[in-house]
Amino acid sequence: MKKAAVLREIKINCSERICNRPFRRLQHILLITIVMSACVASAERLKIDDGVWVFLGAGQTVNMENKGRIANIGFIETSQSGIFINAGISHNHAQQVLTEISDISHKKILEAIVIQGDRKFALGASSLRKSGVTTYAHPKIAIQMNERCVTCIKHLEDTLGKEMKYTQVDTPRNIAEMELLAHYPLKDIAIIDHGDTVSQGALMIYHIPSGILFAGDVVFSGIVPSLKEANFDSWKKSLELLQELPISAIIPGTGPILTKSAIVTSISYLDALEINTQNLYSDNQDLLSATQNGGLSQFEDWILYNENHANNVMYRYLEIEKNELSLED
Repeated sequence: MKKAAVLREIKINCSERICNRPFRRLQHILLITIVMSACVASAERLKIDDGVWVFLGAGQTVNMENKGRIANIGFIETSQSGIFINAGISHNHAQQVLTEISDISHKKILEAIVIQGDRKFALGASSLRKSGVTTYAHPKIAIQMNERCVTCIKHLEDTLGKEMKYTQVDTPRNIAEMELLAHYPLKDIAIIDHGDTVSQGALMIYHIPSGILFAGDVVFSGIVPSLKEANFDSWKKSLELLQELPISAIIPGTGPILTKSAIVTSISYLDALEINTQNLYSDNQDLLSATQNGGLSQFEDWILYNENHANNVMYRYLEIEKNELSLED
């Protein structure tokens, strides 16, 4: 089989095979989402299309009540294998999902793709690997996991206690290796790599037959993301490219299933943050004043607004300052 690059963009002019394929049961998906939104804490599994499931996380912030299991974990069946999208926050979280998978799928070949290096997605990877699941990630994500996960586990032990028992650091294989596998798991999925967006090496998984996008934290709605590790310009460009892709539903990193309109919502927050911060910088407000005066009232009711927005103003202000200084040099 001819070697090809797996870390590819989904082009704006997508293939006729993708663009003309009908997307079924979107209304059914949205109905399930509405019904399930009240019981997310139970981490119920949803079948959202043929061979596509999601295990909804329990909330947006890690605490004892939700055991840290806040990430949405996907599972896609291909003709010969089953693919996890993300691995969860702990050994116990990964094993919970693995047990659920055994009830719905009998695929003997199992793989997992960690799409971001964030602890909520990554720390269960070692548990999956020891259970016979081959784990993959972008090389930058693998580096992040090796550099940070030991510290993350220690911090989470302080919060979650015995829930983190047996959780260890994993080193996933390079995602590019999946293109060379004899059973060709990438026949029905596309791995979208738009560069460093919300974080270094962030990936998205697109299920071609259904048009379902597993977007991680790249797409958001009703929750303020953190820009701490983001490449702002690349992130916005990624969202613009996603608008050209036929999408029936979006599975975010946390929270309920979204419609394609969430891409526009995501852009609206980033645009408002950019314009507001640029104006504060142009008015010669110092950093502290900018963070204090940089509120965006239209997003005040979003989850994590108080926790993340002022910091986002700070990160964006510093980036604007850095860019201006580099132009002066």
